[in-house]
Amino acid sequence: MNLHRIRLQLTAMYALLAALAVGLLAWMAISTGTDQIFDSAEREAENVVRELALSSLWPPPEEEVDNNTQPSNTWRVSVNDGWRNPFGSAWIEPPLMTIAENALKNGGPTYADFDSDGAWLAYAEPVEEDNHVIITAIDLRGYEQDQRSFRFRVLLAALAATLLTTAVAWWISGRALKPTRAAMARQRDFIADAAHELRTPLAVIRASSSHALSKDREAPAYQQALAEILAATERAGSGVGELLELARLDAGQAQPRKAPLRVDLLIEEVASSVRVDETEVMANTAESIVVDADYALLRQVLENLTHNAASRADMVDLSVVRAGDLVTIQIADNGPGFDEDILPHVFERFRRGDNRGSTGLGMAIAKSIVEAHGGSVSAANRSDGGAIVKLHLDASKDD
Repeated sequence: MNLHRIRLQLTAMYALLAALAVGLLAWMAISTGTDQIFDSAEREAENVVRELALSSLWPPPEEEVDNNTQPSNTWRVSVNDGWRNPFGSAWIEPPLMTIAENALKNGGPTYADFDSDGAWLAYAEPVEEDNHVIITAIDLRGYEQDQRSFRFRVLLAALAATLLTTAVAWWISGRALKPTRAAMARQRDFIADAAHELRTPLAVIRASSSHALSKDREAPAYQQALAEILAATERAGSGVGELLELARLDAGQAQPRKAPLRVDLLIEEVASSVRVDETEVMANTAESIVVDADYALLRQVLENLTHNAASRADMVDLSVVRAGDLVTIQIADNGPGFDEDILPHVFERFRRGDNRGSTGLGMAIAKSIVEAHGGSVSAANRSDGGAIVKLHLDASKDD
């Protein structure tokens, strides 16, 4: 499964939908904005005629025309007599008679578009007396420039919104695929870890069986080969079991079923159940301490850590102390301690602290289980020799 390609496809789909939505909004905005811009040109023409109605609808004599006070490009037109008089200066020649005739025919205000070195809008309003018509012309070039500027700004904003949406879609698709990417990473890790763990036992099995079958041998030789094969298969089985347990923990399928648990009694159980030749395991408890934990999982952690300690020491001490709301379980031994190079990585997978044949997964499993309880683990070497592993858990709120 190519997650990068899927992410690109999801982003492209989101971007296309966003572009369609933004494009529709941009079209509506441009259409509405354009109408409003040209509506303002019509209102300007109407205002010119209204101002004339408030003053005088008759143009002043030519010698009295004041271009500073009279509207430009505005005329009073008589269709019957065929004359037209400007109110102020006029520098265009619109089809005044045609516009006036249409206004009289319609019996009310009329708009007309015409061209005179550019687009113009004519507004004609009949005067009740003498079939005269007041006509004013508005230059639309400024309004068209405003329209182009408005359209450019809207399109630029639409492009920016589309790009922003695409970026957000890329981020969201990445977040949405994150669990899948993590699951695939866990799968790859499991396959790699399984191959790593099975490589040595399978090599032993192959070598021992090939050696035993290479020629006829005495019974003790076959027994030795079978013992080697059995030990290798047991190691492989143990390693695969631990890998499966780690996979369940990583996938969240082995969630602890928490209940109040007396850890002081638990470490006594563990101390009495772990038996290693020539190693003494003791539990030191002074008070009743309760945590909310899964009994089976926490016991598994303590037994694994205690076995690890007992395999390299002749004295292992289990203890538990409480400081406020924090409970600390300690497994201390008098062995050689952790190698200083290994110590920072002791809870990583396949990190072995010795050559006793362990899979190197026990510490990683312990860390995963404790963290599933909301706690933490730490490891260190004791100043007087030996190693100490600590589990930190929250005290039970009911205690």
